[in-house]
Amino acid sequence: MLSMKAIFGYLAYALGAVVLFVYLLFPDQTVTAYLQSRLASVDPALKITAADIRPTLPPGLKMNAADIDKAGHRVVHIDKARITPELRSLLQPDKQLRFAASLADGSIIGRTTITDRTSSGVQKIDADLDRIQLEKIDAVKQIESFSLVGELRGHVTYDGAREPDGMTNGRLTVARLRINLKTPFFGIADLLMEKTEAEFSMNRNNLRLSALTFEGPMAEGRISGIIEVRHPLSSSRLNLTGTAKPMPELLARLQESLAPDLINTRTLGTRGISFRIRGTIDNPDLSMR
Repeated sequence: MLSMKAIFGYLAYALGAVVLFVYLLFPDQTVTAYLQSRLASVDPALKITAADIRPTLPPGLKMNAADIDKAGHRVVHIDKARITPELRSLLQPDKQLRFAASLADGSIIGRTTITDRTSSGVQKIDADLDRIQLEKIDAVKQIESFSLVGELRGHVTYDGAREPDGMTNGRLTVARLRINLKTPFFGIADLLMEKTEAEFSMNRNNLRLSALTFEGPMAEGRISGIIEVRHPLSSSRLNLTGTAKPMPELLARLQESLAPDLINTRTLGTRGISFRIRGTIDNPDLSMR
């Protein structure tokens, strides 16, 4: 007759064997296909690939070396990501998930609700971004006319019930933003901003900037308007207006590169300028007003 200890031992062995079997034979291709279908419902041009997808304990999924591509170009590389369901929601129509991802030396942590009641299959996303290095994001690196360096933080929400195609809202900040111009503008090859903040909303491919404010040792100002996001990012269309006030460091550089009768740097430093930006990110058309 088997003792209670032996019975528990056999049960533990059987459970361990099942867990190992599920882990080794985990259908990662099926999971990838599901994630792909969710991305496609947001944008058919998006595609996700991962070097490895495995189940985890507590119950969840872990991805390593995942890439999100659009139209054959990598948008972002994710070092690792983990998705964990809220167990109480699994028996409900709307499933709630927690997620965390490491990318570009930073992280994205948040929650999402999956549902069949919206066209995208996602009812809500709430995410915090922290210490993401702009210069390591593939979509940013594809811009040819300039490069960006800085640390991105912020909060982003997505409401899938807002038709058509849901609505994204966010507030982002970039510390120590440096813009390096491939072609110097009036002898200026780089701009440094101590603090840059952006409040925005996005529906389909239209990104509406409620306010983008910047301040630093070279300039301070504000920009608003609409960006029609295209792929690659450098071809996105611009319809922006703004004001800027050069600081003494920038005024000194302008005085070195401009003829004295071309611009009144004293008035420029006091009143600032109003401007309009059209064209594309890689080929902007800047006009003063």
